[in-house]
Amino acid sequence: MFCSACGTKSNDDNAQFCTGCGVAFPAGAVQPAAASPAIADTLPDGIKGWSWGAFLLNWIWAVGNRTWIGLLALIPYVGLGVAIWLGIKGREMAWKNGQWQSVDHFNRVQKKWSQWGVGILLASCVIGLLIGVGAAMYESRSHSAGDDQLNAEMAAILAGTNDSQASSMTTAALPAARTESGSLDSNADALPMPLDTVAGTLSKVELQNGQNGVALNEQLLFSGDDAHWQKPVRVFKLPDQREYILMASSGGRGNSCETLFYFLIADRSGVRATPEFGTCSPQGTYTQDGGKVTLTLPMMGGHSTIVFDGNTVREDGKVVDLVDSNDPSQ
Repeated sequence: MFCSACGTKSNDDNAQFCTGCGVAFPAGAVQPAAASPAIADTLPDGIKGWSWGAFLLNWIWAVGNRTWIGLLALIPYVGLGVAIWLGIKGREMAWKNGQWQSVDHFNRVQKKWSQWGVGILLASCVIGLLIGVGAAMYESRSHSAGDDQLNAEMAAILAGTNDSQASSMTTAALPAARTESGSLDSNADALPMPLDTVAGTLSKVELQNGQNGVALNEQLLFSGDDAHWQKPVRVFKLPDQREYILMASSGGRGNSCETLFYFLIADRSGVRATPEFGTCSPQGTYTQDGGKVTLTLPMMGGHSTIVFDGNTVREDGKVVDLVDSNDPSQ
């Protein structure tokens, strides 16, 4: 007797109940165990259908349901096609390969496979989303922290901070800081004008008294008696896009003092000048270390050391204050 409920073949043609699932056979419905192939291969109702467990778990589902052909899902490029095929035909193959107590038992097991497959898929999506959001937040926070550190360190530079902490911060923030040294001679090293700077074009303009003045973008900067002799000697470029322009002048001292110097600090907003300084010698040496420039100028009996940190000029350790006698605009 062939059971249409679970597919079990009974050895007893006169059996009243299925030995596999216990379903009662209708009275008088005697079906030989050796039924025709068409009858033997007939699937009970509720077997066919799409299997999410077979599709999503594919080769794992295939091992659990002894459907070995499903292991083809492990083959690269072929796996997706096999997974789809398992989703369509998996339930039928599992029914034929398994030992099931009943159709209800079969459906309960396959439902659990589907629940596991969908659950694992959703968990993977959630974990992937959390990882993506976490990575984006970490990258954003890293950039923000880096920007905050850079802003703080640049503020320390602009404020002329000299303590060791600011120095180490500056070194970390400005890995491309320029370090160079050499000699200078205001008589031989004068730069051509007009001169392009980060603030614009520095040039000479003729004044009404026949002398020259210094202008930036054709706007007059200095028009005093000393402006006629002022000229750029060297440009020190900084990693933060600023420039220190070393300017030479006669200092208004006539023949008694050949040359004095001052700096123009140039950025995209314009320029500002430091007080004039020097020993009246046009020659000397320079060293640039990031945002600090040190000049060594000869003098009677030795030499003088001038250090400019972007904010303050110190001559032999003493701050040079701006007064009328050293004002480049006078």
